[in-house]
Amino acid sequence: MTDVPPRRARAKRSASIPTSSLPAPASTDRHLRSSRSGGRPTPAEAAAPVAGSPRSASRTERPKLAARAPGSPAGEKRANGSGSVRLRRNTWTARLTLGEAGRRTFSLPTCRTEHEANARLEVLADLAGRLLAAGQIVLGLPLLEQAAAREGNALRDVRLAIDQLCRGEARARATGETTFAEFAERVLSGKLAEQYPDHVKAIRSTDDYRRRLAHVLDVLGPVPLVRFTLDHADHAMSLLPGHLQPGTRQKIAQIIHRMLTLATYPARIIASNPLPRGWIPKTDDEKAKGYLYPDEDHRLMRCKAIPLCFRIYYGFLDREGMRADEAGRLQWSDLDLDRGAVVLDENKTDDPRAWALSPDVVRALRKWREICPDKVRVFVGKWGNALPGHNGAKNFRDHLRRAGVDRPELFETTDARLNIRLHDTRATFITVKLANGRTETWISDRTGHSSSDQIHNYKRAARKVAELALGDFAPLDEAIPELAGKGGSVGGSGRASEESEEPDAGSSSDAVSLASAPSDGALALGDDAALPEVDAVPAKGRRLGPRWATPEEGPADDELEHPEIVLLSAAPSPQPGKKPKDEFAVAPPAGAGAQVVWTGWP
Repeated sequence: MTDVPPRRARAKRSASIPTSSLPAPASTDRHLRSSRSGGRPTPAEAAAPVAGSPRSASRTERPKLAARAPGSPAGEKRANGSGSVRLRRNTWTARLTLGEAGRRTFSLPTCRTEHEANARLEVLADLAGRLLAAGQIVLGLPLLEQAAAREGNALRDVRLAIDQLCRGEARARATGETTFAEFAERVLSGKLAEQYPDHVKAIRSTDDYRRRLAHVLDVLGPVPLVRFTLDHADHAMSLLPGHLQPGTRQKIAQIIHRMLTLATYPARIIASNPLPRGWIPKTDDEKAKGYLYPDEDHRLMRCKAIPLCFRIYYGFLDREGMRADEAGRLQWSDLDLDRGAVVLDENKTDDPRAWALSPDVVRALRKWREICPDKVRVFVGKWGNALPGHNGAKNFRDHLRRAGVDRPELFETTDARLNIRLHDTRATFITVKLANGRTETWISDRTGHSSSDQIHNYKRAARKVAELALGDFAPLDEAIPELAGKGGSVGGSGRASEESEEPDAGSSSDAVSLASAPSDGALALGDDAALPEVDAVPAKGRRLGPRWATPEEGPADDELEHPEIVLLSAAPSPQPGKKPKDEFAVAPPAGAGAQVVWTGWP
C-alpha cells in the first residue's frame, strides 16, 4: 500500500463534506452584502441576526412569540400587557407593561418550565387587560400578584375577585384577602354599618356577639373569606365545648352564617354564602322557664336588705314587661310622667312602641326621679353605674333568696327546666296579666311581640295562676316601703317599721342609705304615712317639708309631733369614688327655736 501525501489526504477528506453545509465566514458574508449594496447593508440585513452569533438564540424570543396576539406579524410591536418571561435565579418571572402602573415584574413560583411560565403569562396578560379596560389596574396590582403565585381554587378565587373589581362590585385590599376575624371586627365595630347604612344596622350589644364568637375565632379567624368553605364551619362547630346548651350552639351558628351573608352582600367579598340552607342546627323543645307569683314579687319589693335601685328596677320590669336591656337604656326623656306614658323608639326589634304606664308605676317613678342619682338614665345604681341587663341573672336570684323567695323550681336547672333569669320578668308580666284578663294586643303593645304564637306559650301558666286566684301585682308605690312613707329614717340609722315582716338589714348600709332617702318633697317619716301623688293636696294637719308648702301653724290635736329630716342638697364629692356630701336640716317642732343644720359625710 502506497503512502498518500498529506496534502492530498486532506483534500479528499474536505471533498467528502458538502460545501452547502459549511457556514460562510462572517466577514466574507458581510463583505459580499456590502459590495452588492454599494458598501452599506440594507435595513433588513442590518436588523437580521448573524448566523452562529450567541444572540441568535435569545431566551426571550419564544416568550415574546407565545405572548403575541394570534395572527399578528412577527415584527409588530407588542401592546401593553403582552409581556415576557425570564428565568432568574432558578425562578421564572413575568414582566408586563401596565399603563399608568408602569412595567411590573411578577414572580411565578409555581412554574417549573418555560412552557408553564408562558401559559401563566397569558393568564396574567388577560387579567391585566381587563383591569386596564376597567381603569382598575392600580387597585388590581395585589390581585395580579396573587394570580401569578396561585393554582387551582386559589387562582379561581383571584379571578372572581378581579371580575368583581372590574364590575365595580368589590374593593381591592392591600393583601388581596380579608379574613373571617377581620370582617367580623368590621361588623361588630360598626364600620360596615357606616359604609352601608341602607343595608346594615349597627349592633347595639356587641358583648354577646364577641363572647359567642370567641368559641370559634381560633379556628375560623385566620381563614380568608374567599377560601372559606363548609368544611371550615363544620370543623369549628365540632370543636365547641360539650357543656354548651343547644340554644347557645344555635346562636353561634347563626352568627357565623350572618357574617358570611354580610360578606356576600353588601360587602361583596365573596360571590355566595358557602353555608347551605339548613346548616344552622335546630334546638330541642323549649325548656320550662320560671316566673314569679304576685306574692313573691311583693316580698321582693318589701325587702330592705336589697338596695332600692334594684327593687324599683325589678318592680318596673314585672309590671310593664319591658326587656331588661331596654329598661337599662331608658332615659327620663323617654317618659312622660305628667301624662303617664313611655315612648320606646330604640329596641331589639327596631319597632318603635309606646303605651300608657300603670298609674302605680307612674307614682313610683315620680318619687324615684326626685332621689335618683342620675338625671339622664332612669335605672342606675347608687353611684350612677348601669344596672345589669343581660348579665343580671345571678344578682336577681341572690336578691330573691335574700327576700325569702325559696320556691325550688326557680333555682334549679334540669334537662326540662331552666332556673329563673332576669329576662324571665317578661314571662312574669305576661303570665300574671293574662291570668287577670288582659288581652294579647294589650300585652304585645308593651312587650313588642310580633306574633300571638309567642304569647300563646304563656297561656297554660296563666290558667294556673288564675285558678289559684293569686291576684295581680301590688301597686308599686305601696309595695316599696321607702316610697310609701314606711321604713327607717334617712341616712340608714333608723329602724324598720314594726309592721314589716323582713328586718331592715340594709338600713345601716351605704348601699341603701342614699337610695332610700326621701327627697326634699317627701313626707315626714311617720308611722303609717302614705305617699300622696305629686300634685295631690296634703291632708290637713300633716306636716310637710319646707319645699312643698308652708307648714301648718300647729299640729293636729291627736297627732304626735316628730322632727323632720329633709335632704336639702347634695354637693359633688371632692374626690372620685367617695359619697356625695349631703346637707341635712332638722326642723324642730313648732316653738322649739331655730332649726339645726348638720353637714357631714354619712
